[in-house]
Amino acid sequence: MARLLTLGFLALLAVAEVAAVLALVERVGGPATLLVLVLDMVVGLAVMRWGARSVPPARGWRIAGGAFIALPGLVLDLIGLALLVPPVQRWVSGHILRGTEAAMRTRGVSVITVTDASGVPRTTVVPGDVIPGQVVEEAAAPSEPSAGNATDRAGSAPEPGPKVVRGEIAGPED
Repeated sequence: MARLLTLGFLALLAVAEVAAVLALVERVGGPATLLVLVLDMVVGLAVMRWGARSVPPARGWRIAGGAFIALPGLVLDLIGLALLVPPVQRWVSGHILRGTEAAMRTRGVSVITVTDASGVPRTTVVPGDVIPGQVVEEAAAPSEPSAGNATDRAGSAPEPGPKVVRGEIAGPED
Protein backbone atom coordinates (compact mmCIF):
# COMPACT_ATOMS: atom_id res chain seq x y z
CA MET A 1 0.00 0.00 0.00
CA ALA A 2 2.86 2.37 0.83
CA ARG A 3 4.45 1.72 -2.54
CA LEU A 4 1.20 2.48 -4.30
CA LEU A 5 0.87 5.75 -2.40
CA THR A 6 4.47 6.65 -3.23
CA LEU A 7 3.92 5.96 -6.93
CA GLY A 8 0.72 7.98 -6.86
CA PHE A 9 2.51 10.89 -5.19
CA LEU A 10 5.33 10.79 -7.76
CA ALA A 11 2.83 10.69 -10.63
CA LEU A 12 0.98 13.66 -9.13
CA LEU A 13 4.30 15.51 -8.71
CA ALA A 14 5.21 14.87 -12.37
CA VAL A 15 1.83 16.17 -13.56
CA ALA A 16 2.19 19.26 -11.34
CA GLU A 17 5.70 19.94 -12.66
CA VAL A 18 4.61 19.69 -16.29
CA ALA A 19 1.60 21.92 -15.64
CA ALA A 20 3.76 24.53 -13.88
CA VAL A 21 6.34 24.62 -16.67
CA LEU A 22 3.65 24.81 -19.38
CA ALA A 23 1.98 27.67 -17.49
CA LEU A 24 5.31 29.49 -17.32
CA VAL A 25 5.90 28.91 -21.06
CA GLU A 26 2.46 30.32 -21.82
CA ARG A 27 3.09 33.32 -19.56
CA VAL A 28 6.66 34.34 -20.53
CA GLY A 29 7.56 32.22 -23.57
CA GLY A 30 9.86 29.28 -24.23
CA PRO A 31 13.30 30.97 -24.15
CA ALA A 32 12.52 32.83 -20.92
CA THR A 33 11.25 29.61 -19.32
CA LEU A 34 14.43 27.81 -20.32
CA LEU A 35 16.46 30.67 -18.81
CA VAL A 36 14.44 30.42 -15.57
CA LEU A 37 15.09 26.68 -15.35
CA VAL A 38 18.84 27.10 -15.99
CA LEU A 39 19.11 29.90 -13.42
CA ASP A 40 17.11 27.70 -11.09
CA MET A 41 19.77 24.98 -11.31
CA VAL A 42 22.56 27.52 -10.74
CA VAL A 43 20.81 28.85 -7.62
CA GLY A 44 20.31 25.28 -6.36
CA LEU A 45 23.99 24.50 -6.80
CA ALA A 46 24.90 27.72 -4.97
CA VAL A 47 22.63 26.75 -2.06
CA MET A 48 24.23 23.29 -1.93
CA ARG A 49 27.71 24.87 -1.92
CA TRP A 50 26.60 27.20 0.90
CA GLY A 51 25.25 24.19 2.77
CA ALA A 52 28.47 22.25 2.36
CA ARG A 53 30.30 24.99 4.27
CA SER A 54 27.76 24.95 7.12
CA VAL A 55 27.80 22.96 10.34
CA PRO A 56 25.40 20.09 11.08
CA PRO A 57 22.40 19.90 11.21
CA ALA A 58 22.02 22.99 8.98
CA ARG A 59 24.43 21.42 6.49
CA GLY A 60 22.12 18.53 5.66
CA TRP A 61 19.02 20.68 5.36
CA ARG A 62 20.77 23.22 3.12
CA ILE A 63 22.22 20.56 0.84
CA ALA A 64 18.83 18.81 0.57
CA GLY A 65 17.07 22.12 -0.09
CA GLY A 66 19.65 23.05 -2.72
CA ALA A 67 19.28 19.65 -4.39
CA PHE A 68 15.52 20.11 -4.70
CA ILE A 69 16.04 23.62 -6.08
CA ALA A 70 18.69 22.40 -8.56
CA LEU A 71 16.42 19.71 -9.98
CA PRO A 72 14.50 20.99 -12.99
CA GLY A 73 10.97 21.95 -12.09
CA LEU A 74 9.10 24.68 -10.30
CA VAL A 75 7.22 22.58 -7.72
CA LEU A 76 10.49 21.03 -6.54
CA ASP A 77 11.82 24.57 -6.08
CA LEU A 78 9.03 25.26 -3.61
CA ILE A 79 9.85 22.05 -1.74
CA GLY A 80 13.54 23.01 -1.66
CA LEU A 81 12.77 26.49 -0.38
CA ALA A 82 10.50 25.03 2.30
CA LEU A 83 13.33 22.76 3.49
CA LEU A 84 15.41 25.86 4.23
CA VAL A 85 12.86 27.12 6.80
CA PRO A 86 13.62 25.94 10.39
CA PRO A 87 9.99 25.21 11.46
CA VAL A 88 9.55 23.03 8.38
CA GLN A 89 12.83 21.27 9.19
CA ARG A 90 11.60 20.47 12.72
CA TRP A 91 8.26 19.20 11.40
CA VAL A 92 9.85 16.99 8.74
CA SER A 93 12.53 15.59 11.06
CA GLY A 94 9.88 14.79 13.69
CA HIS A 95 7.82 12.86 11.16
CA ILE A 96 10.85 11.03 9.83
CA LEU A 97 11.94 10.12 13.36
CA ARG A 98 8.51 8.83 14.36
CA GLY A 99 8.14 6.86 11.14
CA THR A 100 11.59 5.31 11.51
CA GLU A 101 10.95 4.38 15.15
CA ALA A 102 7.61 2.79 14.28
CA ALA A 103 9.10 0.81 11.39
CA MET A 104 11.92 -0.48 13.57
CA ARG A 105 9.56 -1.44 16.39
CA THR A 106 7.31 -3.41 14.02
CA ARG A 107 10.38 -5.36 12.93
CA GLY A 108 11.22 -6.27 16.53
CA VAL A 109 14.10 -3.83 17.08
CA SER A 110 14.30 -2.31 20.57
CA VAL A 111 14.22 1.48 20.27
CA ILE A 112 14.13 3.91 23.17
CA THR A 113 13.73 7.68 23.23
CA VAL A 114 15.13 9.60 26.18
CA THR A 115 14.92 13.33 26.74
CA ASP A 116 18.31 14.67 27.78
CA ALA A 117 18.96 17.46 30.31
CA SER A 118 18.63 20.16 27.64
CA GLY A 119 15.16 18.87 26.66
CA VAL A 120 16.21 17.35 23.35
CA PRO A 121 14.82 13.88 22.69
CA ARG A 122 17.48 11.34 21.75
CA THR A 123 16.54 8.03 20.14
CA THR A 124 18.79 5.02 20.16
CA VAL A 125 18.65 1.35 19.29
CA VAL A 126 19.44 -0.92 22.21
CA PRO A 127 20.54 -4.54 22.08
CA GLY A 128 18.09 -6.97 23.64
CA ASP A 129 14.62 -6.35 24.99
CA VAL A 130 13.55 -3.11 26.62
CA ILE A 131 11.45 -3.39 29.75
CA PRO A 132 9.37 -0.24 30.17
CA GLY A 133 9.23 1.22 33.64
CA GLN A 134 10.62 3.95 35.77
CA VAL A 135 13.50 4.35 38.19
CA VAL A 136 12.52 4.33 41.84
CA GLU A 137 15.16 5.73 44.16
CA GLU A 138 15.31 4.46 47.71
CA ALA A 139 16.89 6.48 50.49
CA ALA A 140 20.17 4.82 51.48
CA ALA A 141 21.48 4.85 55.00
CA PRO A 142 24.24 7.47 55.42
CA SER A 143 26.80 4.92 56.56
CA GLU A 144 26.52 2.60 53.58
CA PRO A 145 27.34 3.88 50.10
CA SER A 146 24.72 3.28 47.43
CA ALA A 147 25.46 2.29 43.84
CA GLY A 148 24.46 5.74 42.61
CA ASN A 149 26.85 7.55 44.99
CA ALA A 150 30.06 5.92 43.85
CA THR A 151 33.14 8.06 43.45
CA ASP A 152 35.28 8.25 40.39
CA ARG A 153 38.95 7.27 40.25
CA ALA A 154 40.05 10.66 41.53
CA GLY A 155 37.90 10.23 44.65
CA SER A 156 35.49 13.08 43.88
CA ALA A 157 31.72 12.77 43.73
CA PRO A 158 30.25 12.11 40.28
CA GLU A 159 28.51 14.75 38.21
CA PRO A 160 24.72 14.86 38.64
CA GLY A 161 22.87 12.94 35.98
CA PRO A 162 21.02 9.73 35.34
CA LYS A 163 21.96 6.70 37.38
CA VAL A 164 23.33 3.71 35.55
CA VAL A 165 22.05 0.32 36.59
CA ARG A 166 24.49 -2.50 36.01
CA GLY A 167 23.79 -6.21 36.14
CA GLU A 168 21.29 -8.49 34.55
CA ILE A 169 17.70 -9.46 35.07
CA ALA A 170 17.09 -13.08 35.92
CA GLY A 171 13.89 -14.49 34.47
CA PRO A 172 11.79 -17.42 35.69
CA GLU A 173 13.82 -19.88 33.63
CA ASP A 174 17.16 -18.87 35.25
